[in-house]
Amino acid sequence: MRAHRVCLSNDAAYRALQNSSTRHTALLEKMHEPGRVFTGTWLVRTYQAECKRTRDMIAEANIPRHRLGTIAEALRHALKQEAFRRLLSAEGLAFVPTALADGPTVQLPADRKSAAEPKPLMTGILPEVLDFLQDWYVPPQVFASLRKMVPERQLKAAKLMIALNRVSFNYAQLVSTLTPVSQLADPSAPRKKFVGVTAAQLAAMEAEFESLNEEFLYSASYRGIWALELMAARSYLDRLMENARVVRHLAQNFPEQLAKFQSILDIPMNREGLTRHTKKTGTTRQNRIAAPVRTVDARAESAAPRWKDPKF
Repeated sequence: MRAHRVCLSNDAAYRALQNSSTRHTALLEKMHEPGRVFTGTWLVRTYQAECKRTRDMIAEANIPRHRLGTIAEALRHALKQEAFRRLLSAEGLAFVPTALADGPTVQLPADRKSAAEPKPLMTGILPEVLDFLQDWYVPPQVFASLRKMVPERQLKAAKLMIALNRVSFNYAQLVSTLTPVSQLADPSAPRKKFVGVTAAQLAAMEAEFESLNEEFLYSASYRGIWALELMAARSYLDRLMENARVVRHLAQNFPEQLAKFQSILDIPMNREGLTRHTKKTGTTRQNRIAAPVRTVDARAESAAPRWKDPKF
């Protein structure tokens, strides 16, 4: 049986795109929470699973930052030696990337754009939330959970759902349940109680959940920057390890730092974001430690002109 292929005309495709940007607005009138009861067992199981997933994603996002920090720390230790600085200057390697000199970026410059006037809510939902979710399939029940939160909390929840690939009612309900009272649209509304979960346990879950989400959003927003900085650092490190004189000096004076450089470069570039990796096979840069270097008579060495200290 042959399947018939349906082709849209240009006008029909344009109307479909227009409807995709406003389709969630029509769902706001239908939003309601399902009648099923969420139990304490559901809360604990869902909370533990989402916390584990968030921790794993934080660890993966921080991999470029940690590797960049490892390179920067090892290089900073070697740069304390004047002889090493003179060698880098002589070999044309005195200019160190900013990320290695200052370390990974931890804070971007503040955005000085004037704050836009807040838009009116659409049936209790912030319009920016609808914009964020316009390309996602969102069950109407998700908006019912978001409506319980203040606009700032709604926007944060939408960012979390997209970044964690958790645009579902279960996750929205979890965020709503663990939202602090001060961030609820109606703080006077009675909080739902779960059998088997005490008030103290719920407060501890709320605090940990909030802390994990803040850390995840921070790591996710800087992950691309750290990856670019690590790329620049690896490029500079490649130049160091391709230089026989530099490698010989590191092997004789900073073997631990040399081992750290080698371990970073043994990780293929296309696997920087993975916690587990396979090392490259074949000849590695460790073989260059024994590469022949230019030998100079001791008297000629003492008579050689001294290099001016580079500025680091």
